[in-house]
Amino acid sequence: MIHVERKKQDRAAQTRDTILEAAAKVLFEEGYSAATTLHIQQVAGVSRGRLLHHFPSREVLLTAAVHHLADVRIAELTAGVAIPDDLRERIRFAVAAMWEITGQSCFWATMELWMGARTANPELREALSDVERRMLGVLRARADELFGPQVTAAPDYLRTREVMITSMRGARLAYTFHPRDPETEPALANWEAMFEAILPLVGSRMEAAE
Repeated sequence: MIHVERKKQDRAAQTRDTILEAAAKVLFEEGYSAATTLHIQQVAGVSRGRLLHHFPSREVLLTAAVHHLADVRIAELTAGVAIPDDLRERIRFAVAAMWEITGQSCFWATMELWMGARTANPELREALSDVERRMLGVLRARADELFGPQVTAAPDYLRTREVMITSMRGARLAYTFHPRDPETEPALANWEAMFEAILPLVGSRMEAAE
C-alpha cells in the first residue's frame, strides 16, 4: 500500500514538473500573451483536469514556473565549477558568474510577467511580489557564495552587491534593444572595480604586486 502511494506521489510530482517546464518554455520563448493555460496544457501534453489540479489559476502557474526555472537554472550554472583562490581572480570570477546568471531564461521570463502585470493583470502584479522577493533572495545568496567570506565581510559589501545586481538587471534589459556580445560588456570592469574598492588592504596588495 505504501509503495503504491509513493508511486502516485512520484507521478504527481513528475506531472507537476512537466507542467512547470512547459510553462517556463512558453513564457521564455513566446512571451506572456502566449502563455495561456490552454497552450501550456498542450505543450505539456497533460489533460485540463491535471493542470488545474496542480495550478488552479494562470497566475499561480506562471509564478510557480518562474520559481522553478530560477531554482533549476541558477543551481546548474556554476555547479562543480572551481572558484579561484586568488582574491582578485575570485572577484573577477564572481562578477562574471553573476552577469551570466542575470542573462538566464528565468530573468527574461520574470520580465515577461512584469510586463503582463503592469499593463493588464493586477492579480498577477500581487503574485509577482513574492516572485521578486524570491528571485532577489536567490541572487543575493548566490553572490555571497561566489564572492566568499573575505569579500562579504567588507563593511560596504551589501550596498555594493545591491548596486551590482540592480545595474546588471538594467543592463540586461538594454540588450533587448541593442543586442551585442555580453562577454564584452564594458560594465564588467566597473563592477569588478567596485568590489576591489571596498577592500582597501587587498587593493593595496594588488597595486604593490603590479
